[in-house]
Amino acid sequence: MPVIEEAVVNTNSDQAILDQGMNEQKVNELYKEYQKKMYGLAFSFVKDRYLAEDLSHEILVKCYLSRKKFNGDCSLYSWMYRIAVNHCIDFLRKRSRQRDFLHEDFEQSHIAVVRTPETEVLNICEKEELRNKLSLLPSMYEEVLTLYYFKGQSLKEIETHLKLNLSTIKTRLSRAKKMLREMY
Repeated sequence: MPVIEEAVVNTNSDQAILDQGMNEQKVNELYKEYQKKMYGLAFSFVKDRYLAEDLSHEILVKCYLSRKKFNGDCSLYSWMYRIAVNHCIDFLRKRSRQRDFLHEDFEQSHIAVVRTPETEVLNICEKEELRNKLSLLPSMYEEVLTLYYFKGQSLKEIETHLKLNLSTIKTRLSRAKKMLREMY
């Protein structure tokens, strides 16, 4: 039972800390006390030191700005932890959306490539050179590459077509690509 009383006392002291005038010294003390904890939490989400530092700073600023919303129902750390987790999740969502937009922009920029007679001739020459190099590969590797890249078949379709294990097809595909890279 004493543990519960300590938690209540601790919550009350947390509330008292925030209710007191927040002078610069008090803010710095709280910042130093919670900075490493918020950094560790942010790092567990983003796995990047510099990004975690930025996020932990943003989290602590956010906590400071919304300190009036802390009502003392839980400990200060629990309240800050919840803000930190939500902030990290929001950050990851935004970053994911930004990647999607960048990926779409990248695809559109490749679609918008101007086709000139020179680029067409170069494409034809590159394809011809690739086919010549493919013909130099052992037939089992050439067959897998042709089915996968030129005929557009999935690994499962190649598995049923050639009556081979999926792992065998993956191995042959990997070895064939490696052989082609060495030829270039």
